[in-house]
Amino acid sequence: MKVRLLFPDRDADLTAALPDGTDDLIADLDLGPVLEMMRPDRDLAELCPVVLFHPLTDADEIVRRQQILADALAEPDLVQTLFDLAGRALQSQRGLWMYGGRTADSLLVKARHGIEAFLPPLRELAGFAAARLVGVRSAGLSELGHRLVDTLDAGYLDDLTVLVRQLQFPDGVRTRVRVQPTGLLGRPELLPPRAVSWWTHRFGRPGRVRFELPDRDEAGAQALDALRNDALYELALTVDRAHERLLAFFTQLRGEAGFYVGCLQLYRRLADAGVGVCWPEVAASGEPWDVEGLSSLNIAVREGARPVPNDLVPQPSGSQLVVLTGANQGGKTTFLRSLGSAQLLAQAGMFVPAVRYRSGPAPGLHSHFRSAEQDAPGAGKLAEELDRMSRIVDRCRAGDLVLMNESFSSTDELQGTFIAADIIDALLAHGVRVVLVTHFHRLAVHYLDRPGVTFLRAERLDDGTRSHRLLPGAPQPTSHALDIFQQAMSSSTSNETSERRL
Repeated sequence: MKVRLLFPDRDADLTAALPDGTDDLIADLDLGPVLEMMRPDRDLAELCPVVLFHPLTDADEIVRRQQILADALAEPDLVQTLFDLAGRALQSQRGLWMYGGRTADSLLVKARHGIEAFLPPLRELAGFAAARLVGVRSAGLSELGHRLVDTLDAGYLDDLTVLVRQLQFPDGVRTRVRVQPTGLLGRPELLPPRAVSWWTHRFGRPGRVRFELPDRDEAGAQALDALRNDALYELALTVDRAHERLLAFFTQLRGEAGFYVGCLQLYRRLADAGVGVCWPEVAASGEPWDVEGLSSLNIAVREGARPVPNDLVPQPSGSQLVVLTGANQGGKTTFLRSLGSAQLLAQAGMFVPAVRYRSGPAPGLHSHFRSAEQDAPGAGKLAEELDRMSRIVDRCRAGDLVLMNESFSSTDELQGTFIAADIIDALLAHGVRVVLVTHFHRLAVHYLDRPGVTFLRAERLDDGTRSHRLLPGAPQPTSHALDIFQQAMSSSTSNETSERRL
């Protein structure tokens, strides 16, 4: 049976390795609290990262996930029940270790007990699918429901129950051995069990030959076990494969349903913070962003408060490059993180914390943020930035999105501008989209009259207050760092005055 809640034509690889640079992306976008919030269970820490950091690029697949998630938001118990039921089914297998062994007999016993433990969850799943899944609106959940109803019908489950009983061999193991032309015995052939009547069970079959091993006949017991294992070998492998398929199905069901459970948890967190969401629209590759009321995902999750929303109005010439400038501590990095997080959510088939979000898909998302270590003076900082950027460039493909936050600020403005401009120009020439936060005025004005560039500037009120809104505007030669210095000095003076009064 196939689950196919994440892809229309296949089950998702829930153990796939994360792409290179994922750890940097998580740290740069401050996605740690978000991923922790989305974790459906303590043993599924890697589930949501695997889905988020392997973004979809096909619009139909994105819409299909959105429809499944819409059904889950309307009836949260749909995916929660699937997740819990699969979890209970897997929990029923925890005691199978006691049947472990290297013989065909022990393998058969282990597989039979495993299938027997799966029978109640299978019946429950079939009933739930018939009652709740086949009538939902989304194609993904409806198709899963129909597959479960068609496969797990009452006749199939009854036959499976009978088969499990027969595999206990209450009348013993019946085999047939053919004599080869050489006079040697061939491989034992397992025969189906006979129907046992009450009379036969009570008095035995007429003419049946019996023998008993003498006490302490270890060689005879070993020979008899070897014959039994030879006879059960093929059957044990077949039953074990059937058990493994059921185990894989419930594991897959728990994982794929667990992703939507994680989405529900994130949705509730955003709702508690007063942040609304929308279903993002997938634009054609190369179309400009159209963003209204985008809120910071990490702030909403971490602080539980509604952040200041921002817009990114589409430009007639497109927006292959977005340049964010303006006052220090004005919200530029926050907005950069918001865009990156929203792009990941959109391409995972999820909702976005915005009023409207429209963007073309990006096959890959990369980030190059100034780290805290790079703020400290010392040699080698520029080399570290260049090394990290080199790895990003090696991974980039046409259509990818690169987020740059104060890149190459470990050197002076002249050198940093030359380095950054050369790299950005090369990325743009190869069809890579770039969002840039910079305090290098020389770098910002380098793109001032170029088509396909959108400029946003962090707003600073007349009294120096930061509104944390980014508005369309050309770069200015100052980032108003003096405001922060004066505010710090004012705070320090106020603290000293208070200490003197005390």
